[in-house]
Amino acid sequence: MAGALGTGIGILFKKICPVTILSVSDSEKDIVKELIQIMKDDEIVLNQKKVIIKPNFVEYHHGRPINTDVSLIGQVAEACFKMGALSVAVGEAAGHRRDPSYSVFNPALRAKLNKKVSLLDLNHCSGVKIKNMGDLTDFKFWNIAEPIANADFVINMPKMKTHHWAGVTLSLKNYFGVLPGAFYGWPKNPLHFAGIENSIADLARSIQPNYVIVDGIIGMEGDGPIMGDPKKVGAVVMGKFPLAVDSICSRLMGFDPYLLPSLKQTGWYLPGLNLKNIQLRGENPFQFSQSFSCLPVFDFAKKKADWS
Repeated sequence: MAGALGTGIGILFKKICPVTILSVSDSEKDIVKELIQIMKDDEIVLNQKKVIIKPNFVEYHHGRPINTDVSLIGQVAEACFKMGALSVAVGEAAGHRRDPSYSVFNPALRAKLNKKVSLLDLNHCSGVKIKNMGDLTDFKFWNIAEPIANADFVINMPKMKTHHWAGVTLSLKNYFGVLPGAFYGWPKNPLHFAGIENSIADLARSIQPNYVIVDGIIGMEGDGPIMGDPKKVGAVVMGKFPLAVDSICSRLMGFDPYLLPSLKQTGWYLPGLNLKNIQLRGENPFQFSQSFSCLPVFDFAKKKADWS
């Protein structure tokens, strides 16, 4: 494997992956300046770029911690404009609802966005074929939502949640939402039949976002990603490397990423599973470490994080 030292899971890739933890106790707190500074520290340049924000917005229920916080989405969009973005859109291909009024067209989201931000239903748009660069599934290519394929810059904004089939749903799992339901159905069963961890790994090897911002202000524990309970963490986790960000988030949730099939599988191919590949920035992770409850089938993956 080029670019790696040693072999097997736990390999030490040469690439160092910065991940920043930002303390955010209240989603209404103005953090635009902090978001801009962290992205600049990560050498993000948005001047004159067409930006798409891809949140986790599967179905809206007032007061339920199902979706990426609408205020946080709004602040990230504002940060993008202040960094010179030509345009900003929010797009989602929700896996649970065909009607986008329950998802990305919901008034609760629109109300928190600058009027210049457009909303995109990625479920019913055209697809762009890209080659499947993985070999764990039988998919020869992926039909990626055309706006995602044509964007200059994509920000993946998942919610920090447990998942009844994947253990956790973070940035890697959230990228199922760039695959239109018009091609993959609801709830994208072909990806499930191929093995969720296999589909996640193959998709991650084929297309990745330019940046990840995880909403861990209030996450979801228990029977996620829809029926679980709120779990306050008080953090936003950011970085350019999806697996590295997910690895840190899973540790904050009280899971061992080496025991979560989707992260372990992807760890053969992308850097960031091993803490030695991660440069932690921002707040001390100890103050945000939690123990998320989960379905019994994933109890084996629970482990208090060792941040040393």
